[in-house]
Amino acid sequence: MGNVECLPDDPALRLKILSKVGFLYFGAIEDKDRQLSGFLEVLVSYHGISKLTIAKMAGVEENDIDRLLANPPEKDEIEVKYKIAVTVMELRFWLKDCESPI
Repeated sequence: MGNVECLPDDPALRLKILSKVGFLYFGAIEDKDRQLSGFLEVLVSYHGISKLTIAKMAGVEENDIDRLLANPPEKDEIEVKYKIAVTVMELRFWLKDCESPI
């Protein structure tokens, strides 16, 4: 185990920092399609944004959204994934304050 002396003594703050470090680590090794699918699922399930709305904002078809939400995500053209990813990032940025903190 690494040196954790540099972390704050407050257990809640320490947990928050370690959770974010874990997120960064697993984000680097996780499949990017699965990651995009997870963020997309948050928008649909947690925020209640319809797949059709996201598709229209991204300039893609609703079935492209369905393919990314499949488990495991089905392959889409790179241009379609790019458009969806940009839209997902934008929506998550604007809605992040509405989500529960980690």
